[in-house]
Amino acid sequence: MTSALLWIFLPATLGLALLFFRRAGNFSIAAALGLTVFLTFAAWQLPIDTVLQLGPFSIEISPTLNLFGRAFTLAEADRPLLAFIYLMQSLWVLGAALARPRPLFVPISLLAVGLFVAALSVEPFLYAALIIAVVALIFIPLLVPPGKPAGRGVLRFLIFQLFAVPFILFTGWMLTGVEASPGNFNLVLRAGVLLALGFTFLMALFPFHSWVPMMAEETHPYFFGFLIFFLPTIAALFLLSFLDRYAWLRDSDFVYQLLLLAGTLAVLFGGLSAAGQRNLGRIYAYAAMAGVGTNLQALGLGGIDGIQVFFALLLPQALAMWLLVVPLAVFWGENKQSLRLKPVQQSMMSHPLFSAVMLVAIFSLAGLPSLASFPAHLSLWRGIAAFSPWALLASLLGALGLISVGLRLLFTWLAAYEVKSKGSAQEDEAGKINKASLDLTNLYSWAFCILGIGGLLGYGLLPRLFLSAVPALSARFPQLFP
Repeated sequence: MTSALLWIFLPATLGLALLFFRRAGNFSIAAALGLTVFLTFAAWQLPIDTVLQLGPFSIEISPTLNLFGRAFTLAEADRPLLAFIYLMQSLWVLGAALARPRPLFVPISLLAVGLFVAALSVEPFLYAALIIAVVALIFIPLLVPPGKPAGRGVLRFLIFQLFAVPFILFTGWMLTGVEASPGNFNLVLRAGVLLALGFTFLMALFPFHSWVPMMAEETHPYFFGFLIFFLPTIAALFLLSFLDRYAWLRDSDFVYQLLLLAGTLAVLFGGLSAAGQRNLGRIYAYAAMAGVGTNLQALGLGGIDGIQVFFALLLPQALAMWLLVVPLAVFWGENKQSLRLKPVQQSMMSHPLFSAVMLVAIFSLAGLPSLASFPAHLSLWRGIAAFSPWALLASLLGALGLISVGLRLLFTWLAAYEVKSKGSAQEDEAGKINKASLDLTNLYSWAFCILGIGGLLGYGLLPRLFLSAVPALSARFPQLFP
């Protein structure tokens, strides 16, 4: 057995098979959850390229699969990253039981995760750009409801993702020449500009970010949330592969300055833009952009410290974005596919558990003390302060923008209870919605609340228990983390 068969083709095959059983919602969720939990456990416990003796049987997972002249390699150093990816996929499948997205979500998400892992393992690694473009294409049936035309956000998303492919592939062709003559300044400059453009398209950075808030209004929040988390995360890991492979990139101060600048602009723009929105979908979109910015800032620190901060940010961001989007999906379904603050106000009152999780997740993304992202944000802000006080000020302003979003949502939530207590016709309507809610009587809602708030608080108060996995995740890039 090869590692690619286990962590790439098995989930992709199950995803294709579940397309035929997509109407059996609970069965699809149970089958997908069982597989992803197994793959998470296998990545955690089963060594690669080592013979395991199980009684009279012996099992060996070989690291490489050759297919159509291309090699898919998942070695021992990749196991922590595989465990992280499939742990996150397990949470997204589990959340589908509460969010209740369209039946296509579970099979397509499995297929997408299998392809994302393929993008991280393919050799030559530049083919990852093509695989990521294929993932963008297979998401179109989720992003465009049946019988409706594609929205402007979806069209821009598809165009920008396809634009990224030729830039990255052409850069790969030029990099061969750069390695041969690293002193050729013009060639190095052209390759660097093309690479920056390719990843700007791929990660939805300014000024090619317009599809992100537009799509947040057009599509189901759960579909959008899955895409806006996994796509930039895989793209950032793909970018790390460039830095790890090419010495002229990782030894260039200009590259790290550019990453720090792009990340700071994304944090500042995302945080302040989120503060001015009146639609929860757009707030989520801009908060996700700010999260991508913090990841780029971490990479911009350079060296061992930068990559450690990047992976320290990854888990709390992933958990907070998942916890934030599940309540949004519930509210979206209750309010005629709208996430505007005024109609959502009643849903927040009738779902106090979901509302509490949503607020804690937003504060965690902002880096509030005692929450999951704070230890990594603190290290990031210290590192940025050593480079540029202006970048630190912009980062803090972006964080304050997200904190103001959480405070405004808190006041909106409390205002709904004030309306209810006035004894008017609005009170009767609020009472009906509150009685119709199963939030406080639903065991799954309580489990989600305890898992979410407990996880974010536990990570923030006991960071050493979780940050011990950072060196193992960083080991996948030996040139950056020797």
